[in-house]
Amino acid sequence: MALGLAATVTVLLSVQTATASPDSDAHDAITAAWQAAGGDGSPLGAPKGDVHPAGPGFAQDFNGGTIYFTPETGAKALYGAILDKYESLGGAASGGLGFPNSDEVAGLVPDSRLATFSGADNPLIYWTSEHGAHVVRGPINAGWDKLGSSTGALGVPVEDEHYDGAVVTQKFSAGALSFDSATKTFTTVPPELAAQLADVQAQVDPTAAIDQVWRSAGGPSGALGAKQGDEYQVGENGVGQDFARGKIYFSPVTGANALEGEVLAKYESLGGPAGSDLGFPITSTADGAVSGSKFNSFAAEDEPVIFFSPDNGAFVVRSAMKAAWDKLDGASGKLGAPVGDQTVDGDVVSQKFTGGLIAWNQATNTFSTEPADLAQALSGLQIPGMNLPDGSTATSSGAGRETHWNWMWVLIPVAVLAVLGALAGAAMWWQRRRPVPAPPRAPIAMPAPVTDDYDDDDEQWAHHDHRGDPREHEGTVRLPSRYGSSSYAPEPELSTSSIPDAPWLHYGEAEADVDDEDEADTAPTRVVTEEDFGTGRHSVGHGIAGAEPRTFGAGVTETRPFGSAPEPRMFGAEPRTFGADESAHPVMHLPLDDPYQQPAGYPIKANIGSGLYYTPQNALYDDTLAEIWFATEEAARLNGFTRAG
Repeated sequence: MALGLAATVTVLLSVQTATASPDSDAHDAITAAWQAAGGDGSPLGAPKGDVHPAGPGFAQDFNGGTIYFTPETGAKALYGAILDKYESLGGAASGGLGFPNSDEVAGLVPDSRLATFSGADNPLIYWTSEHGAHVVRGPINAGWDKLGSSTGALGVPVEDEHYDGAVVTQKFSAGALSFDSATKTFTTVPPELAAQLADVQAQVDPTAAIDQVWRSAGGPSGALGAKQGDEYQVGENGVGQDFARGKIYFSPVTGANALEGEVLAKYESLGGPAGSDLGFPITSTADGAVSGSKFNSFAAEDEPVIFFSPDNGAFVVRSAMKAAWDKLDGASGKLGAPVGDQTVDGDVVSQKFTGGLIAWNQATNTFSTEPADLAQALSGLQIPGMNLPDGSTATSSGAGRETHWNWMWVLIPVAVLAVLGALAGAAMWWQRRRPVPAPPRAPIAMPAPVTDDYDDDDEQWAHHDHRGDPREHEGTVRLPSRYGSSSYAPEPELSTSSIPDAPWLHYGEAEADVDDEDEADTAPTRVVTEEDFGTGRHSVGHGIAGAEPRTFGAGVTETRPFGSAPEPRMFGAEPRTFGADESAHPVMHLPLDDPYQQPAGYPIKANIGSGLYYTPQNALYDDTLAEIWFATEEAARLNGFTRAG
């Protein structure tokens, strides 16, 4: 009994599961669509088999056509030439058109039919008895619709789209329509039609852009081969799609571009679009000037390329090397293809090619070459990413070099002004450290002078001659606890209950610390010298302990408004410790007499000629001549310098 009940439950569950399965849903939907079309008597005819998977959906074949199904698109039928065209492009599995989202219907012109599809770029297949079946999609479809589609000025499509770089073009029975994905503009034949397309929004999403590049490469039978898996995110807003023999990367800035073979392998070995400093590709892999060579260009500011040649492999050429190589006709010139990546030796960047070498001195912005006679063509060369004006020079190998204008020299007066500002701040600090006379006080009652204590001949206080005990003249006076208020107006009345009593003395006198005045130390007050503030000509003590640092070139942080009075200071307060606050010194320092000697507190070397700065961890640090020293890397970057690699 229990076994029978269990078997019954199992059968019921299996029936419910089968009923709710996707293939059963597809079967029901396809059957309903077939019956609605007329069943065996419809253009579809009788079924040729069961429902079967087709890509992410399902399909069922009939004698006269096929019905496709997904939950999103429903069950839609295709016939004849449009079905043949769809399947020739990969169909539902890999064609890029998606699933049909409308049944095949008659077109607006005689003897025409069409069906639309679910692809991201709104594709359709349009058939006429005269010209056959052709796909119209993406920006071309948007422009064609704007001009009236098949009944408009261009007529019906007579061939599929074709590509020339960023430009896609399609011919119609009465003209042609082109779209440049780089400039987002249309051109037409006849040309006057283009004015009507100025407001057409031809936005291309990542999937559509990737599919367009893939199709331009030949689709599944082309250089990239069939798709491998789904799209995936790259970085913050990039997209990638793998293929059997390559990859396509997309970003909103660069669009979609394909990489293949050794160029792709080199790119990925450096980290690809997310892990390298090359950026996303801005071109698809193309043939180079050397037989069998390939190259791709990338989005970084120094305009890098990866160039592959069968005899030497794939290498990056960028920045000064790229500019000079291009000037000398690239791989088709005397230097030929690269045989290695660039290297750095001190200030000199160099790269070898099959026909010679290019070297660039970052400090002097000069080129040298092998063969030497090539260098003269590099005079005045602009370096990608450096924004250098005309005026850079080139020298042959071993030739003498002279100093030429460099735009970064404008930092010299900036640095001088910064140092002058720091000195002015130090002067203000010194003013603040000097004693400030107390504001006028109410008259203090003093004992009447002794008449015989004043001598008309020497005009001195008599007690200086008679050396009477100064305590005999003392009285009691209230001393305020602070001085140096921000104005000299009379102070508000203060409660004197908390103010300590202190002895009043004549100006210039002090309480005697010794009983015998002849034994008193009469040495003059020691003059504070520069050495008291720290070490070196620009020690970290040049500043106010606890003050916010000044950042030259990025705004100045002041401890108080210029011209306002200093904060009052407590009598008898503990003296400040100069040099204890590293944040108080200026962020910039000119070299000492020995330019290789690091000023205390300024570990960052900067070279104005190259625009680079070096940290102590850099392998070139000890060999680099510093023209400016910075306290921090941030200060160097704020003043326009770039960290040396």
